[in-house]
Amino acid sequence: MFTFQITGYTKSGKTTAATNLIAALKQEGGRVASIKCIHAEDFRMDRPETNTWLHSQAGADPVVALSDRETDFLHKGKFDLAGIVSRISADWLVLEGCSEYPLPRIVCGKDEKEVDDFLDGRTFAIAGVFANDHREYRGLPVFDPRREEDTSRLLALVKEKVFPLLPYVDDDCCRRCGLTCGELAAAIIRGEKTYEDCRIGQHRVRLSIEGLEIPMVDFVGTVLRNNVLSVAKELKGFRPGKITVTVEDEEE
Repeated sequence: MFTFQITGYTKSGKTTAATNLIAALKQEGGRVASIKCIHAEDFRMDRPETNTWLHSQAGADPVVALSDRETDFLHKGKFDLAGIVSRISADWLVLEGCSEYPLPRIVCGKDEKEVDDFLDGRTFAIAGVFANDHREYRGLPVFDPRREEDTSRLLALVKEKVFPLLPYVDDDCCRRCGLTCGELAAAIIRGEKTYEDCRIGQHRVRLSIEGLEIPMVDFVGTVLRNNVLSVAKELKGFRPGKITVTVEDEEE
């Protein structure tokens, strides 16, 4: 899934950039999903005393609100990015306002200070209100998504720069490629590396839980491989080859 984020302060043009890019990607035939990060501490989609809220208070998780027009899944707690992605089937994923993830980035701002606050090595474009007075800044192109021509140009740059989602394991756990996942993302944006330089996907040992593949570094993969092999070799009928183990864990 090709994934990128649009970051910036409020009223900087993030939603205009996001919605216009989503529409453009959709028009080209892609399946597009989005995540809107909301930073209000008291925000919740459901309201107290509604039937769905009462279901949740009684212990249901998730609660599904089903109507003729839409289906809403209401989960307790905050998912991390991997948990969200495991529940999405799309070609493109657009994140608005989610600056904590080391993804390819479009920065929106009203002035130079606001833009500078969000610029990093993974930024490949600037957009939003900033385009009123700039067409280029710090070597990066600036786009006004309110203009159809600019949206088309920004879309072309998105398709050039954005790559499939990296595993984004903890910085201290991997570095098989010589870089952290965030550093690798920045190097791909600069054209110094490619997505194929990520080594985790090349591991011979793979673990999936409910269809979601869990990234593993060398040490963990080696431990899992050795333990499975040590047991399998003691079984009658063992022979070298691909081994598949299915575990149905019914415990909470």
